[in-house]
Amino acid sequence: MNDTKNRKISSVICEYNPFHNGHEYMLRKMREGGATHIIACMSGNFTQRGEAAVFDKYTRAKAALSCGADLVIELPVSFACSWAERFALGGVSLIDSFGCVDEIAFGSECGDIKLLKTAACAISDDRMKTVLKKYLDTGMTFAAARQKSVEEIYGKELSVVLSSPNDILGIEYIKALQQIGSTIKPYTIMRTGTAHDSTETNGTITSAMHIREMNTAGENYTDYIPEKAARIYSQAKNLPPKQGRMAKLEAAILYKLRMMSKNELADVPEVGEGLENRIYEAVRKSTSLHELIFNIKSKRYTHARIRRIIMYAFLGIGKTNMQTLPQYIKILGFNDKGREILKFAGNTVKLPLVVRYADSYHLSDSAKAMYEIECRCDDIYALSGETADICGRNCTSPIIIL
Repeated sequence: MNDTKNRKISSVICEYNPFHNGHEYMLRKMREGGATHIIACMSGNFTQRGEAAVFDKYTRAKAALSCGADLVIELPVSFACSWAERFALGGVSLIDSFGCVDEIAFGSECGDIKLLKTAACAISDDRMKTVLKKYLDTGMTFAAARQKSVEEIYGKELSVVLSSPNDILGIEYIKALQQIGSTIKPYTIMRTGTAHDSTETNGTITSAMHIREMNTAGENYTDYIPEKAARIYSQAKNLPPKQGRMAKLEAAILYKLRMMSKNELADVPEVGEGLENRIYEAVRKSTSLHELIFNIKSKRYTHARIRRIIMYAFLGIGKTNMQTLPQYIKILGFNDKGREILKFAGNTVKLPLVVRYADSYHLSDSAKAMYEIECRCDDIYALSGETADICGRNCTSPIIIL
């Protein structure tokens, strides 16, 4: 398809952990909205929850390609495991770097793009700094303090959207587009069915978290996953163990943290205000991840933030690794339409493409350092499953769906 007038390249930033019927619904709505090509910018082997993904990134990419996506690229781990603002900025900058993408789609609880754009402007308001500090000083988490600050300045109606996880991510996508000066248009698809991280079901729709819990419990979850995806998961090389991937890595995580000094812990992203001392003491009296998180937990630090900190420390990600935007585009897989996207981007793409490990030889020093972290994380992830044959340096080519 060379007619640019009839071409609309859409994109989505995602985890697909795992890909389920709700994700398929969203891709279908994107097609109905006129998308001729779809790029999925997907987390790799570790996710924003500070956990190992239930299936490896190549298996999840193949499932996405089989169920509606055309090109799957990887969101580097230092963004994929980060808080919402950095997660969004990494994904948006990668999508924008193609130079030919028309829109970014995302699910939201409110379904109102105008309201979300207004909220994105609100959280960037200079007045927020003083009010936000006031609430943070009371011991509130950042998310709660920000919502209260918006309520104080703009009113409750606008602040409500900062209480819903998908609305929050959508706001961060819009803010990131504004921050980098992108011409890509954001649009939202209202979520239907169950809430984010809910264990409820609505027909054949349930949350990814519930599916992960069912998988760990040995329950049948195929009703909630497209048939093609379920078949791909059942054939995965590195299957998740019965007790779950994090349980397989638990001893290694506790060992790594016990070997770190207070100064090393202080260099871990999102650690501040003396939290390294609390982690240092907590890890020495904890014999499980659950116990460690409980011992670190405080009013100000959420479980999600603590899990991310633990994962940064385990994977060897320091604060200096959080200072740059993505330096390359790692391709995990594509189909024929995905090939067309890569052809369209031939003269507009702003970052080097990495398909196989040998492509990294030609990267800049900073890009090569970022890619080496990804390979190291893939090596670690391999230990979380029933086999250990998923290695970044051994993945010679992306998955191609013909």
